[in-house]
Amino acid sequence: MQKQPRHSEVRSRSRIVVFFACILLLSVVFSSSNVIRVRTITFTSADSLEITADEYIISPDNPYILLFHEQGSSRGEYRTIARRLCKLDYNCLAVDLRNGGNNSHVSNETARRCRSSRCPTGINDLGSDVAAAIEYIKGKSELPVILFGSGANGSLGLKIAAENDHVRAAVALSPGEYFLPELKIQDTITGIKKPVFITASKAEIPYVSELASGIEEDYLTLFEPKQGEGHRGSESLSENYDDNTEYWVALILFFRDLI
Repeated sequence: MQKQPRHSEVRSRSRIVVFFACILLLSVVFSSSNVIRVRTITFTSADSLEITADEYIISPDNPYILLFHEQGSSRGEYRTIARRLCKLDYNCLAVDLRNGGNNSHVSNETARRCRSSRCPTGINDLGSDVAAAIEYIKGKSELPVILFGSGANGSLGLKIAAENDHVRAAVALSPGEYFLPELKIQDTITGIKKPVFITASKAEIPYVSELASGIEEDYLTLFEPKQGEGHRGSESLSENYDDNTEYWVALILFFRDLI
């Protein structure tokens, strides 16, 4: 009599099948040869601070994803990620926010100007930078935007998505309560009626699950990595890590559901 496979063996085989299915899906989605035009632009925040951003355009008729880096980072964080998102039929705007630094050898020009002028960097000031980015895109497209952020700026994107009617959905990578005691993000996003995608490393999942506990199940996609421990923030989507594939597949499915 043939022995039945053990549960661990079944799980292992299932993971292998899922892994190769993910690879196939990614290869199909990202094989598009459409030209992505990239240019660096500037616009002005409410307090007259000049903000720098990189615009990735695949078609002027496509909606926009607004990309916000980790605190202490720059728009360079999204150099590769933005190009992949464009393959999903979105344009992208990777923004240098004033709470930044350098990433991928790209200087955060907005943060540099802010330091030079000693401008404020509180949550309301950061929010004005995000609002200015939304207004800039409104001048180019009537379609609602998607906010996509990492760390503290992922949390900020969730807050603004709950408040701004021109935001269609939000993606937050490793969000958290970065603005306490001034503001509790969990309170601001409870009851949000827009699609939300939240993910993090496996170790962070209990924490971000609590943060998102006030979002109704119909609106929330909370992705927990299964192929490994995962990574924090935008590193989860980095080509430097083999386990980025399952994150990308979950993200692709989320965006497909928005169409």
